Amino acid sequence: MQNTIPPTNIPFENIKKGSSTTEYVEKLITFIEKYLPDFPTESNSKPEQNENDLSENLYKYLTRKAKFNPENQQYPFEFQPEKSQKKPQTKGHSKRIDIATRLNTLDVNMEVIYCIEAKKLPTDKVGGVREKEYVSGKGGAIDRFKREEHGLDDNGELIHRNGIIAYVTENSFDHWHININRWISECGWLSTEALKKEYFKEVAKLLSLHFYVSGYSLHLDHFWVIIRQK
Repeated sequence: MQNTIPPTNIPFENIKKGSSTTEYVEKLITFIEKYLPDFPTESNSKPEQNENDLSENLYKYLTRKAKFNPENQQYPFEFQPEKSQKKPQTKGHSKRIDIATRLNTLDVNMEVIYCIEAKKLPTDKVGGVREKEYVSGKGGAIDRFKREEHGLDDNGELIHRNGIIAYVTENSFDHWHININRWISECGWLSTEALKKEYFKEVAKLLSLHFYVSGYSLHLDHFWVIIRQK
């Protein structure tokens, strides 16, 4: 068996007890931005794969990069696929978020700090039932966060910053930015809920601000990565 050299640089090994996890969410965002561009190639993802299969690829990819990466750092993030999401005393079956990110350090025992929902773009053909599912509909990504079906920790408490990752298999980032903001407008939502471009590079990053149905603010990071035929 080949020996594995353990990481020599283990960042964030200790978190001061009772400290806010905000700075660690920021470090998670930096981690995603750094490694998401290589996801399609390193995971051998293909545009004909369905959304669930691409999300499984993403989960495995992020899990490996958190432990084995060019920086030789061991990040304190544990990724959990298909994490159940349910508020206390809520009846019915739990919804599931595609990937929940847990913080695992000496002082923080696997606390959920960030939820990631994933969508394929396009989700359906033009005019199809699921065409606008990035925004709304039965499986609407943004809408599920707003309805408090997503974005919950293990105790069913709201997490105020979460993310959506899109697998773009057709058209450009500009195309989807225009279309998604049009769908948001068609929902009758506030104009301030439109996605705001931060950058379009190898991947795209956008930001949006919404409100949970209970009135609390909801910040969403949007990461879009292109999946094309090799």
